[in-house]
Amino acid sequence: MGNRGGFGHPNVLAPLLGGLALTAAFTVRSLRARHPLVDLRLSRQRSFAMSALLLFASGLDLFGSMLLLPLYYQQIRHDSVVVAGIMSIPQAIGTLPARLAGVLVDRLGPRPVVLAGVVAALGTVPFALDDGHTPIALPAVALVVRGAGLSTLNLAVLAGAFLGIAPVDVPHASSITRVAQQLGGAFGAAVLAVILQRQFATHPAAHPMAFAHTFWWALAFSAVAFVPALLLPRHKPAQA
Repeated sequence: MGNRGGFGHPNVLAPLLGGLALTAAFTVRSLRARHPLVDLRLSRQRSFAMSALLLFASGLDLFGSMLLLPLYYQQIRHDSVVVAGIMSIPQAIGTLPARLAGVLVDRLGPRPVVLAGVVAALGTVPFALDDGHTPIALPAVALVVRGAGLSTLNLAVLAGAFLGIAPVDVPHASSITRVAQQLGGAFGAAVLAVILQRQFATHPAAHPMAFAHTFWWALAFSAVAFVPALLLPRHKPAQA
């Protein structure tokens, strides 16, 4: 749809507006019901609301970039489908030390750990600067940084989201955080796909430039996550 009007095309705009209307109706129903299916009143707690926004942003960055990366390796570096898949392994390797995020949240609170994860999103920069001649080791290292940052961000946000949540509200909180991340992923993949398509239309003979501009957009979306991250509590467990 990117070559036929993007998000302004009626075939996109109509279901988009319909989805927004249904979401608004569900929100009103949830806020008024005594026993809602998903209790959206939890969003009144600032730490939980900011955590949900961060999970939306992380889903956007993770899944949106996962759409771009295989195309980048195939069209810019002219790798095969198999090689493009293999080249995504460094990002998975970067997630291995993320299990320490929970320990760090217990000691430092969610805010500094989440901010560290957001900073690691700078691993996107080498892809935005690549003109097709960058040494292959640089994107691999950048993916390790991205994997470490995004996985740390996700685990720290999930740990922070449940601070102060009553046990009876945990199922509602779990549903909301999961939906936020999935919506972010769907939104990110759709938006970055449209941006890339429009860049191809603008730079038909300059694929590296089209990908570079799209990766800069992905990095800009990641930068927005700084705002809710700064609003997370600097909670430290009480000393015994």
